[in-house]
Amino acid sequence: MSHSQNSGFAKADAVVCRVLHVITYISGACLIGIMLVAFFNVIGEKLRGLGLPITGIPASTEIIQYLHIPVVFLAAAFVTLDRGHTKVDLLSSKLPQAVQNVIGIIADLIGIAVCLVVAKLGFDQMAEIIAIHKMSSVSGVGFPLWPFALIMSIGFIMLAFSFGWAIARDIVGYHPAIPDPNAPAEDAAEPEEGGDK
Repeated sequence: MSHSQNSGFAKADAVVCRVLHVITYISGACLIGIMLVAFFNVIGEKLRGLGLPITGIPASTEIIQYLHIPVVFLAAAFVTLDRGHTKVDLLSSKLPQAVQNVIGIIADLIGIAVCLVVAKLGFDQMAEIIAIHKMSSVSGVGFPLWPFALIMSIGFIMLAFSFGWAIARDIVGYHPAIPDPNAPAEDAAEPEEGGDK
């Protein structure tokens, strides 16, 4: 790959990483939402136990349950892109690097296929939920469930894209998250000032 091609791919990779990273902020916001709902629910229950006319947050268990969907599925693509997911390489690490690369690409292709199938099923489920106006099961405080089916499907599409982009990185030999063993150490000791020259 020429320097100009490598530079072009690096710029495209930076855009992909930036977009996926920004999306993870939604996951972070939902995680904060989970913590706040749990916190205020516990405080409300404690105050009610003291005889105050205060209850916890209605449907807090379901809210927390459904907020886990964006927490997990909107962050998975970014984690996978930098190979931050769990990987068991006890056997594959003993194989030659070329074989490891082929196994990695095959695994990514399987990941793409599985993600696209699950995303399709998620869109089908979302259409069914919309058709029957399905709400959460809590009486009186129900909320629509179709946005969560949509988020899950979008998350799997992004995950499939992430697997595909990882294959592109392998093909062009671009691995920004993998340190170069030939690169000088960044924390090398600086020469002391005033020493012998």
